[in-house]
Amino acid sequence: MSSRENRAILASFGVFVFALAGIAVLEGALGIPVGDGPLAALAFAVAIVLPQLYLARTDDEVAPRTRLGVAAVLMGLFALGFVAVPTGTPSLLLFGVAGIALVIVCWREIRTAYRESIGTDDASRA
Repeated sequence: MSSRENRAILASFGVFVFALAGIAVLEGALGIPVGDGPLAALAFAVAIVLPQLYLARTDDEVAPRTRLGVAAVLMGLFALGFVAVPTGTPSLLLFGVAGIALVIVCWREIRTAYRESIGTDDASRA
């Protein structure tokens, strides 16, 4: 029997395949080449990020903070990898969402480390 993590990743891959098929249909119907731009990058990022978000909410084996951090870093890497120079609204939107996610993860890590350092100092004095 496959684990919940494997099923979530497989389901996300299925969504990714359908998203690419939808992008291909849009490209054929409208004649606009969208397969090479930020929409394909967003579909690929969603295929990686969605299972991490789902598992952060439901899985008890790995800390949710770790899963959210992985999702944010992967989203940032895909945004940088697929869109070299942000031009147009979709590219800026992709960069904006990835940037906000990275800032949130960094803020949470800094805040958690600060709180742990305060807790450690207080615990050593007592």
